[in-house]
Amino acid sequence: MPVPPLPIIDDEFQSRDLYAPDVIANPYPYYQALRDQPIQFGLEDYPPGTVPGVDKPHPAWVVLKHADVVDVCRRPETFSSRDIMQEESEAPTLMLVNHDRPRHTELRAIAQKAFHPKRVMENVAPWMERTVNKQLDLIGDAEVDFMRDLAPNLPALVMTRLIGLPEADYVLLRRWANAFMVTSDFTVEERQACNIELWSYFQEAVDKRYTKIERGAEVPDDLMSAFITAESDGNKLTREEVVRFCLTLVVAGAETTGYLLGNLIDVLVSEDGLYDKVRADRALIRNLVEESLRRDGPVQRLHRVCVEDTMIGEAHIKAGDWVAIFHASANRDPEVWERPDDFILDRPNFRKHVTFGNGIHHCMGAGIARNEAVQMITSIMDRYERIEPAGERIRQRGGLLNYGLETCPVRFVSA
Repeated sequence: MPVPPLPIIDDEFQSRDLYAPDVIANPYPYYQALRDQPIQFGLEDYPPGTVPGVDKPHPAWVVLKHADVVDVCRRPETFSSRDIMQEESEAPTLMLVNHDRPRHTELRAIAQKAFHPKRVMENVAPWMERTVNKQLDLIGDAEVDFMRDLAPNLPALVMTRLIGLPEADYVLLRRWANAFMVTSDFTVEERQACNIELWSYFQEAVDKRYTKIERGAEVPDDLMSAFITAESDGNKLTREEVVRFCLTLVVAGAETTGYLLGNLIDVLVSEDGLYDKVRADRALIRNLVEESLRRDGPVQRLHRVCVEDTMIGEAHIKAGDWVAIFHASANRDPEVWERPDDFILDRPNFRKHVTFGNGIHHCMGAGIARNEAVQMITSIMDRYERIEPAGERIRQRGGLLNYGLETCPVRFVSA
């Protein structure tokens, strides 16, 4: 993919320097140029007309260095995770992601009772392997668009299994997550309609589950039931919070994990000899996933709101200012990694990446996403001798939130 020219860096830096479609598709040269400059103010990540119900811009400071991103993440008392734009919008607010202490601590303690990674993976791992193999059975030796035919399916199917939803509804979850994450070509009206459908769907599902539990009927051992019954220090989730937890799992996990899977296939096709090397030594699959999370992480940035005057590096940040923390830029900071743009399987410190966040908001679903990726690559390598490019791979250009492919035509060739 050709690299667009670097932006002109001056005192008039504006959102157009990062929000142009070609920049969204390949933002890393811009991050490189901007990291060497003082932290700048002016990014308007969601132009008016992008998010339902939001008609005014929210300019933000642009935080790109690894040390500064970690600093902001580890000062939750100074940098609030409340998403004021989302609160103003007609989209549902998310659980944990948009909460601050002390409520965040209470919610996370309850959620961890239900969402224990070991318990979750023990329940889903054998099913996940079967599901991936069923998906591969459908394509056989064929030319496919990985981003249409495979990548989005597994994460959405995993969500139906974990939460306790009809498996056939994974198609709906795919669409709703895609609309919510603002990285696609939905109109603002279509996004609003999807958000309403998403909320109504989970509200109905949760209401039915509460009714069964209240009647003493047997219910599945899934996350929906666990969220309803879990408690910590006598605290339980409200019915509305259970709804929000369920939809948070879908919109935060399905879309980003799909992009992770696509980025893995992209690097396996792009890097000469990489597929053969990892296929010959399966212990390298986890290295492959981790280095992909670092170099090509699907999450580009998140926002914080400063609640008191402070400093980030040498920049004076005022109370009320928005701050955009770019995890993807931090993951390629040369102060932390040698040759940060290269894909290095045996990189000694790749786990310093901040793709899943840092501090109290580290993603609870990180282990599930990693295991989905490992299972997908393992099953592909069990079955196929090689993967060949079958056309141009095009990255999404719809929004700065995620880094991932829109199309990924490849050909799977059996051993």
